[in-house]
Amino acid sequence: MTVRRKGLPMGFAAGLQRRMLLGYLAVLLALYASVAVSSWDLASAFGERISAVLCLLGLALAVRAPMGGARYVLALLCLCAAPVAAMPFHVYDSAQVWAVIPAMFSAIYIRAWHRPVPARAAAAGIAAATCLGLAVAPAPAPWGWYGMFTVCIMASAEIVGVLHATLYEAALRDPLTGAWNRTGVERHAAELMARAARRSEPVAVIALDIDDFKGLNDRAGHAAGDRALAHLVRDWGPRLPDQAVVGRLGGDEFVVVLMGHDASRAVDLARDLASAGPVKVSAGTAVGHPVDARSLEALIARADRDLYRVKRERKAQSDGSAVDAQREE
Repeated sequence: MTVRRKGLPMGFAAGLQRRMLLGYLAVLLALYASVAVSSWDLASAFGERISAVLCLLGLALAVRAPMGGARYVLALLCLCAAPVAAMPFHVYDSAQVWAVIPAMFSAIYIRAWHRPVPARAAAAGIAAATCLGLAVAPAPAPWGWYGMFTVCIMASAEIVGVLHATLYEAALRDPLTGAWNRTGVERHAAELMARAARRSEPVAVIALDIDDFKGLNDRAGHAAGDRALAHLVRDWGPRLPDQAVVGRLGGDEFVVVLMGHDASRAVDLARDLASAGPVKVSAGTAVGHPVDARSLEALIARADRDLYRVKRERKAQSDGSAVDAQREE
């Protein structure tokens, strides 16, 4: 049940998020650079030059993978600040009209990749900054533009961003069991690891695998196997803390990632999960302090090895019991 066996690689979600940020910054850089180079009036294009520098800085911060922490925050600030930086220097109202479009895309990106409450707050901040740019710019701005800019930025973030977030959320779910798929585990485990790091708590991984799942499918049919998988995930839900991440890595292979559990508590929880449901389940555990997708992958691999150790011991015990029974006969 190792992570590399099938499906998308760990780190895919973070890589997609980074590529989208790089794409936005590159497009904005091209736009602002073209205006700055083509304008004969150096004063009117001064804001675009500032915006181009901000885009270059954001690209420099985001280009190295993996992207996270302070580098990501600064790159995101560059993305949001670039559209606003040009607005106070515009002398033509037409320039202000097109300037709102990059601000809309900044708000959409944040809403697509971040939680609703902070994303909406960020969109409101971007809208307020654009209104301030309208107010201080030499270009005359009708009062109706302030409301129009605010509505355009916040509505675009909510409509397009929510659509992207909803589709992406669906793509992260296993359609049969409702558990996270491999990419969903990576994304949500990253949030969990960040919380665990802030609280100085360990992260526990529980690897779970149905015993003789192939035999179940052969005896009762694949529909019965599918029902068993879905039944297991439903039974595990009430036994797990709210922040636990439950994922299906493929076939009958599952993983649970949670924080605040030491080795002893993780083993107890693994036994409880293994005893739930209509089929026999083996479980392995590993506890550590992962900080990124690569170290989480290593922790899952440790839990996977522990799982197969449990399977070997159970098989040896079963074979021993069968030999003893034959001797008694």
